[in-house]
Amino acid sequence: MKKISLLFLIALLGVSAFLAASCMTFGLRSPTGTFLIGMRAVDYKTDHDSVRIGKYDGSFRSIVFKAEKNDIEIFNIVVTYGNGEREMLDTRFVLNAQARSRVIGLNAGPRRIESIDFSYKTIGSWRDGRSNVQVYGLR
Repeated sequence: MKKISLLFLIALLGVSAFLAASCMTFGLRSPTGTFLIGMRAVDYKTDHDSVRIGKYDGSFRSIVFKAEKNDIEIFNIVVTYGNGEREMLDTRFVLNAQARSRVIGLNAGPRRIESIDFSYKTIGSWRDGRSNVQVYGLR
């Protein structure tokens, strides 16, 4: 009986290690050195939304988007910096649920971000409901 329990425990640990490695390989975890700077729940329709970063202490040189619960297409990204300057990022990408975007570099260099505006279209199933969009900053 002890041998069966030990074999079961070893198999369970092996499966857990495999799943953790798969998540890192397919980008389900945020990149190392990133900080969650904002989040927004978006509806199942084409729309425009904004993530307010606020008075966060710190400067960021790039951002990463992550989707949860539903697939989403993001485009027309505008970053507003702490001094009021705006940068339009000419990018368009589709995020599968639980996936993250590539690292998007900011041309202005490391700066404090006030808000990030973006247009989106939820492309997953309406049965899955809203999608949560998370924005991570890299220093």
